[in-house]
Amino acid sequence: MAEQLTALEDLKSAFANFGEMSTLIDRARNTAAEINIDNKTAAGSDDVGTQYHNTVDAPTKALTDLLQAVRDAVDSISKSGQDAATIFTTADQDALDQVSGS
Repeated sequence: MAEQLTALEDLKSAFANFGEMSTLIDRARNTAAEINIDNKTAAGSDDVGTQYHNTVDAPTKALTDLLQAVRDAVDSISKSGQDAATIFTTADQDALDQVSGS
């Protein structure tokens, strides 16, 4: 007996919240970018400032880059999930059409 494959009716809505996640990640990324700007202007360029920049600039840029990569991954997963839901919906409809002779 063949197994029946079914897609969740709310599969698309399950991936809809990923847009909200992207927005939250963007807010964190923008905050990190603002902190980076503040750090660069507040620390100065004397010996202490230079030492501070040598310690802080690279990790804070890495954080901003990481947040961008996470956002890109969330967006990609969201699109792929919604595309999969569309494929399942189309396949279900095609199967129904085949059974009903449409």
